[in-house]
Amino acid sequence: MDLNHSDEQLLLKESAERFLKDRYDFEKRAKILASDDGFDAAIWSEMANLGWLALPFSEENGGLGGGAVEVSLIMEAIGRALVVEPYLASVILAGGLVEKLGTAEQKAEILGNLIAGTSRPALAHTEKQTGFDIGNIAATATKTGEGYTLSGEKPLVLGGPFADVFLVSAKLDGDIRLFAVPTDAAGLTRKTVGLVDGSRANDLTLNNVQLAAPALLDGAGDTLVEIKAAYDRANAALASEAVGIMDALLDATVSYAKERVQFGKPLAAFQALQHRMAEMAVKCQEARASALLATLSIDAPRAMRTRGVSGARAKIGKVSRSVAQEAIQLHGAMGFSEEMPVGAWFRRLYAIENTFGTTAGHLKRYGEIIRDIEVLSGSLLRTPDTGQPELTEGMHLRMTEDEIRFRDEVRAFLQTHLDDDLKRAERLNPSFLADPAIGLKWQAKLNEKGWVAPSWPKQYGGTGWTLTERYIFDQECERAGEPHFRGASIKMIAPVMMRYGTDAQKAFYLPRILNGEDTWAQGYSEPGSGSDLASLKTRAVRDGDHYVVNGSKIWSTLAHHATRMFALVRTADTGKKQEGITFILIDLKSPGVTIRPIRSICGTHEFNQVFFDDVKVPVSDRIGEEGEGWDIAKYLLEFERGGAFAGGVLRAMLTRLHRLASEPLLDGRKMIDDPLFVARFAEIATDVDANDMLELAAMSKVQAGGNPGSVPSSTMKIERSRIRQSIAELAASILGPDALRWEEHRPLHELPEESEIDEERKVASAVYFNSRSQSIFGGSNEIQLEIIAKTLLR
Repeated sequence: MDLNHSDEQLLLKESAERFLKDRYDFEKRAKILASDDGFDAAIWSEMANLGWLALPFSEENGGLGGGAVEVSLIMEAIGRALVVEPYLASVILAGGLVEKLGTAEQKAEILGNLIAGTSRPALAHTEKQTGFDIGNIAATATKTGEGYTLSGEKPLVLGGPFADVFLVSAKLDGDIRLFAVPTDAAGLTRKTVGLVDGSRANDLTLNNVQLAAPALLDGAGDTLVEIKAAYDRANAALASEAVGIMDALLDATVSYAKERVQFGKPLAAFQALQHRMAEMAVKCQEARASALLATLSIDAPRAMRTRGVSGARAKIGKVSRSVAQEAIQLHGAMGFSEEMPVGAWFRRLYAIENTFGTTAGHLKRYGEIIRDIEVLSGSLLRTPDTGQPELTEGMHLRMTEDEIRFRDEVRAFLQTHLDDDLKRAERLNPSFLADPAIGLKWQAKLNEKGWVAPSWPKQYGGTGWTLTERYIFDQECERAGEPHFRGASIKMIAPVMMRYGTDAQKAFYLPRILNGEDTWAQGYSEPGSGSDLASLKTRAVRDGDHYVVNGSKIWSTLAHHATRMFALVRTADTGKKQEGITFILIDLKSPGVTIRPIRSICGTHEFNQVFFDDVKVPVSDRIGEEGEGWDIAKYLLEFERGGAFAGGVLRAMLTRLHRLASEPLLDGRKMIDDPLFVARFAEIATDVDANDMLELAAMSKVQAGGNPGSVPSSTMKIERSRIRQSIAELAASILGPDALRWEEHRPLHELPEESEIDEERKVASAVYFNSRSQSIFGGSNEIQLEIIAKTLLR
């Protein structure tokens, strides 16, 4: 897997954006649209000189041999600049079909002239009566002597007004074929129509158009198969164009909010508006991830290509509409006028939503694909057995042979060692962490294998795995139904000790964490403080070689099962509040520690309030120096809010929902057959795919020595919580009257065994209630929006 752009691709992106910024501003576009031609031949010629028109074609056909990633970068720039020249229609759609289906002579003539900038072919395929049913057309071709006669109607042909040759589809002896039809052919009528985004198209009527035999695109390839693939390439390109527009809308909105003064201060100073812009940024990040998946799915087998392309179109259709509407709203009356490009971007996104299939149509197509449980539950990473070509340089989602062997080893281990009782306990667990007895049992098995701490360096007893191997391990564990046990001990305090602890602390505590002898709780939040850690009041006073601690901590997860707590305490009141905070380790069996349970609305006992009354803590159990606690806490939060993968658990939850929806209800119906349910299910699945791609992109950047940045990290935190909540809510909606049933006993896995489906129904309501915590703990979604807003507005 590699999701980083090469230096050459980054140069292409930069040069494309610079060229269009210099040549193609909003006023220039308005003049082009107002002209008789609605097209700028000089711009098209410059695109040819830059190599854009040759980019996607093979070198043997006179092209540059670029791939879908390079095309996506051009399309992003085209979206940002609102280019009306027919790059999509002529190069990606029509040109691509000539390369796939044309004869040598047709490639030389049509592609040669297109690459030179002197020709602009256009595809005329879809029809009014059949909509975007690609395999259903009424136009006919009849063999007549040495040629063919074509008749039919082709509405809304994109690029038509600028075309000098049409690729017209028609049924010949029951099969769909393509014909190259000159625009001046007798019997061909062209009517130019305006489009909602200001551009133009042609409605074509073919009345007994006579063509010579060489007009048939009679090269290698199945015509209908290649037309479908061409539209997938075009849809992936549209997804990238939409990303460029969304980014432009966000940038314009942020700039306007900084400049526009209302009630004596900039709009950007109002928190409500900051959060709305942050939400726009979240949607832009999701859209970019979805578009990347579409781009990298172009050469995949049909099911995976459909999943990537139609999933992206469905996801981006939804989020782009939201971003555009917010941009209009935050620009106020100016956004509603034609004085600014905001409205033009808005209208172009609306046009994209209805080009080559609607958002709803793509969601339906995606939903049909993911009804296959193997497609739904499978990782986005790909293997040769999925039909992918051999590994090449450049961006890709393929696993290496070593990674495939590693995956198979993990699967074999899980098959042998993950017992049914452990899987059942997790299936009946409404919480985000396993029951401690179950978690420790599974931890012992992994520790014996040496796999208990995938993220730890090898020197401390970790695996030393690469990020990709850790990702694969997580995906396979979730797919198998592993109990979720890696909480505060392995995930949070251990990295802090490795970074800031003394040699003695590491030597004593880290082995005890691995073998489960010590389990840890977090002591950050306090009553009245919440996420405002700088205001904490729990105090530690130095008394010789001890601190004496007084105060309390709240929302301490599983503290009633923990042996120790890491805590932030106040050791000084001078200077900034943050400067008086120290990080200490507390033995929860110490005299003066009292733990009061806080029961959750899902019926479990997860959280606690912990009281400290003159509790003695050795100074040797301080991490770092006095006053360094704030910096240490921020480092730890990187592991609480990130540092782990969510794609596996989200996909496992979605798979369980699919299984639940596939079982007959009391009246014999299956929810998986309900179109409304499937639409919502598919919508959530596109969210999971987008979040998975965000994780993989961030992972790839880290492996290359980079930093994903705060916006992608906070976006993932926000979205994974929302997705979990959405899955839990949809699962609960299936229960019907059984939603009223409530089992008081906890843990649920101690109850008599029932069928898997009955047990999943039993826990569904509790999971729904518990899911509300996802957007609160680890830094609430509102805090994440604050982080994003500060990054946008700095």
